Amino acid sequence: MKHILLSMIVGLIFTLTACGTDTGSDESVEKPAEEKTAEQEEGGSEDSDADDTAGEEEKSAASEEQSMIDTPTIPVTFKDAVEYPIVGEFSGDITYNDDFINYPELAEVLQEIPAITEDSTDEEIERVKGYIYSLFKENLTMPDASIDQWTTMQINNPEAEEEEIQLKENYNVAILLDSSGSMGFMEGNQTRMAWAKQSIDDFVSGLPAQANISLQVYGHVGTGSSSDKEKSCKNIEEVYPLSTYVKEDFNKALNQFEPAGWTPMAKAIEEAEKNFSKWDGEENTNVIYIVSDGVETCDGDPVRTIESLSKSNIDPVINIIGYQVDNEGLEQLKEMADVSNGRYIDARSQEDLTAEFQKTMDMSKIWAEWQSESKDIIKELHNTIKHQLYDWNNNEKEKTYRQSENLKYALKYLFEEEILNQDTYLAFSKAYRNSYLDISDEQGDIYFELYDINEDTYKEKFSEVEKLFNKVRE
Repeated sequence: MKHILLSMIVGLIFTLTACGTDTGSDESVEKPAEEKTAEQEEGGSEDSDADDTAGEEEKSAASEEQSMIDTPTIPVTFKDAVEYPIVGEFSGDITYNDDFINYPELAEVLQEIPAITEDSTDEEIERVKGYIYSLFKENLTMPDASIDQWTTMQINNPEAEEEEIQLKENYNVAILLDSSGSMGFMEGNQTRMAWAKQSIDDFVSGLPAQANISLQVYGHVGTGSSSDKEKSCKNIEEVYPLSTYVKEDFNKALNQFEPAGWTPMAKAIEEAEKNFSKWDGEENTNVIYIVSDGVETCDGDPVRTIESLSKSNIDPVINIIGYQVDNEGLEQLKEMADVSNGRYIDARSQEDLTAEFQKTMDMSKIWAEWQSESKDIIKELHNTIKHQLYDWNNNEKEKTYRQSENLKYALKYLFEEEILNQDTYLAFSKAYRNSYLDISDEQGDIYFELYDINEDTYKEKFSEVEKLFNKVRE
């Protein structure tokens, strides 16, 4: 059973306006400079500045209005919350409390919200309610625990083979790494690519010696210019062909490319499917990681191609890591995970990236120890999944609570600033509170359901091993 991460649908509206000047009218012809009065000469600059300022304010107001129009409705289920297409500008690790004076950027955004008055329409009120919610919306995720690993364990009769528990023949891991120009952006004192390479190197060096590794890179050729697009989009390279890890060779492969051009994600997935075509999922465990910081830019369809990969004989476990992606990238990568029955992981830092790879390291070590006593393997898998579920549950609870608290303090601030009247303040508070409670309840139900599945499967597998061994002893 692979976990399906629910896709999120984002509607982004970009309005392009063009201003023209009618030069055919006599009134539009400017008077010669010498005919201007002294007063006009003196005040012209100020008038121009005032016009520019007014124009900027009008554009800002229009942009704010547009963003509120585009804001989705407030989710009332955990499923809705995962699918919500916006990660809030002020979400993250901060609980703002009452100290809005220490967060001037947040205060400025809240001050720009149009005041709710007795004359405000229901539509305007709903628009403001949705917009405030979107500012603090946390990025919630579905569980990423490896429950599906239970289905891959094939417990055989101990008389049949020397091994007491038989797992699939090979453990293959492929990493598809985005090396487009945006991976050269700085994160702290290093580029995104430098952080990603470090995490990947730590990951593969910690895999069991039996594991096979493939590193495929895309976007590493050419530049981001239009003239280089064709060259950049057609070059996909498996810099480390699928084989066991050799430190010197892998480091050489990892360090031979830098961020450069466009993002041919779809073609990279097609090439990965070709490279893995001989590794049938019936006999091989195939794990594929796609690491990217943005959307496809080479006119391909990565959603369609990854769906094809997931339905192929490879039967891969697909993990899609969005590294510092924006909302547009988030939408596409989550949709890819959804159609492929894969997992989407939102990595906001190098620590997040390393932690995700660590999960596969933990699981691969279990596979590498398949010759050990069967019950120990089952216990270890059970404990691994239990801890993954526990971490997921705590992380989601922390995010939903922080979101609820930040909304509470934002409403209080807006009420004190007389942007919201009392009735609106109370109505918004009730709506946000009910949303928080409903989402939290459903998230808790999901956790306990998966927890029970893990416990029941563990007991079932444990009992199965005992029966087989008891039968042999008879």
